[in-house]
Amino acid sequence: MAGPADMSELHAALDRLRPQLCHCGLKGECLGCKGIEMVRIQAEAVVAAASQPILIQVAQEASMKDMTTRFQAMSDRLLSDPDIRRSAEEMQQRLMSDPETRSLLEELMRRLGAPPEEGSDT
Repeated sequence: MAGPADMSELHAALDRLRPQLCHCGLKGECLGCKGIEMVRIQAEAVVAAASQPILIQVAQEASMKDMTTRFQAMSDRLLSDPDIRRSAEEMQQRLMSDPETRSLLEELMRRLGAPPEEGSDT
């Protein structure tokens, strides 16, 4: 196994990017600042997980699959409640009625490689 991963270049790049995205004067309150910190934490988690011995990685993967299964079951239970389902559908309709939000979501889905939504004008 290689030595510890050097993340200094990644951290420096994120530090240079943050002022370009910030709208709060680098107070850590805006979406730009929070997004940069989220990316930093995710990158550190990936490096930490990849640096673990293989048995620990397998255990972590099993744990993640279990957590995903539990979240899916919780989601299924919540959406089986008609009131919660109706509220979620109303929220989705309100979000998708905003042209800017819809455009941003469609761009995100394109970048993620998802097929365009039926009835979409793209």
